[in-house]
Amino acid sequence: MQSIASITRPLTPRLLTLAVSLCFSAAAVAGPTEQARITELEKKLEKSLALIEALSNRLQQVEAGAAPASATAGKAQAVAAEASASAQATNAALVAQQARLEQVENNLVQVADTSAKRREMGLPVHGFADVGYAYASKPLDNRKSGFVLGNFDLYLTPDLGDRVKTIIELAFEYDEKGNSVGTDVERLQMGYTFSDELTLWAGRFHTPYGYWNTAFHHGAQITPSIMRPRLIAFEDQGGILPSHTVGVMATGTTRIDSGRLNYEAFVGNGSRLTGDVGDKSLDYNAGKDDNNNKAVGANLRYTFGGVLDGVTIGTNVMRQQVDEEGTPIRTRLNMLGAFAAVDRDNWEFISEYYRFRNQDLSGNTGTHSSWAGYAHLGYALSPLWTPFVRLEKAVLDQGDNYFLNNVNGRSYQRQVLGAKYNLTNTTALKFEMNRTKELQPAGEFQYHEARAQVAIRF
Repeated sequence: MQSIASITRPLTPRLLTLAVSLCFSAAAVAGPTEQARITELEKKLEKSLALIEALSNRLQQVEAGAAPASATAGKAQAVAAEASASAQATNAALVAQQARLEQVENNLVQVADTSAKRREMGLPVHGFADVGYAYASKPLDNRKSGFVLGNFDLYLTPDLGDRVKTIIELAFEYDEKGNSVGTDVERLQMGYTFSDELTLWAGRFHTPYGYWNTAFHHGAQITPSIMRPRLIAFEDQGGILPSHTVGVMATGTTRIDSGRLNYEAFVGNGSRLTGDVGDKSLDYNAGKDDNNNKAVGANLRYTFGGVLDGVTIGTNVMRQQVDEEGTPIRTRLNMLGAFAAVDRDNWEFISEYYRFRNQDLSGNTGTHSSWAGYAHLGYALSPLWTPFVRLEKAVLDQGDNYFLNNVNGRSYQRQVLGAKYNLTNTTALKFEMNRTKELQPAGEFQYHEARAQVAIRF
């Protein structure tokens, strides 16, 4: 009978070499849709190799104890019999394990081949689209209720090499004011990866603050609710924070203990307030900066492992000068934030808090303090149903020109109740209701909304 040692010694390095090379080649050519499968196969391979090592150690122990120097002949025979039985069992286990490893290897090869063929076929393109219905108890923007043509989003990830990364997000949106379809390049960023700790990006990217703005893009199917929290809405929806930036950004990650520390730091064009009086919104200055003061900021977060696996905490800071188009009004935006997120055991929790100390650069009103925050909680009752609730609140100083002249720069409270139903892995049905109290110059304005949405990805 062939000895177990003769099997395990050549087997382990050969499989390690083949597995590692296959993993890396598969990861290099796999598209976003294959990455999860490759990761799962790698985990299975690691467990299999660990089992082989344990069996090999057991065999060495058996062989070492098979012929002790002081053993009697009877004991020697008993030990030999035990060693033979153990060796046979170990050999059978190794043969079975080798077959499983070969299957894992074949799966990795198939994934790599499939990904390579897809890459040869052309540019990887993913898409998102949504339609819905909205009702409001009081007219909002001269509208009360009706069907909603949502967003058609194309998400492109061109493969330009092992270290070169590209993200392009092109959105076609219905202009509610102009009754026309507009096109917007939501993201156009190109990056080069030096290591896990450093990737440099240039172009238009999601401004790195909080959790939501970097975790979810414009595709509605992946978001946990229909509407983003109002305080972090996109610029063209009246958000009070610039959700996009044109400039350069450094990102990276490193392992600390059982968790990971991630960072983003950026320099870019500052925003401006533009639009009609009483209806101004933030613009991210895509073509050029309207002043010589650049926006700077950073986002730092730590994701735990071990018993706190799935828990993320972080902090962020941002500073920029925001001018109001056509006026001498200038404001220094100073923002400091903190956030926490939980994604484990069917729970989904996201909370963000922002503190503002904005300086009036064009008048003598000094520094103004404001704050805003929200907490979103969802629980998956099954793989299909996830009901959720969200509380939002903002206390915004109306003596601060930055908020006074923003269409949604007023203090408000909102309670949201809804549910997300995964009709398939690529199709989601969402329902939500909200109750909003908003403090306007004429007094408190209250209204209710109900929304439904069908969102897909492909």
